[in-house]
Amino acid sequence: MNRSNSGANLPTLRSHNAALVLDLLRAAGECGISRLELAERTGLTPQAVSKITARLRAEGLAAGAGHRASTGGKPRTVLRLVPDAGHAVGLHLDRDELTAVLVD
Repeated sequence: MNRSNSGANLPTLRSHNAALVLDLLRAAGECGISRLELAERTGLTPQAVSKITARLRAEGLAAGAGHRASTGGKPRTVLRLVPDAGHAVGLHLDRDELTAVLVD
């Protein structure tokens, strides 16, 4: 085993995991989704989800959306995407035309 490459894919893995969480936050809409639900749906550990969501909150991409009742213990904090936090531009260049898209 070549140990010099053992951490080479860590940034890629982090990006992939963050993309999974972002996609679920996007799909949840304004109602939001709890960290526990994110962990269950992504297969990530609750600790990993907490780190990812903390990073997304610090970057202004996610915010609290209230609380949900719990079946035991403290109420679950619900998170949602911040709609105005970012935009993306897509371009498709073809021989005869250019298509541009701007989305939030």
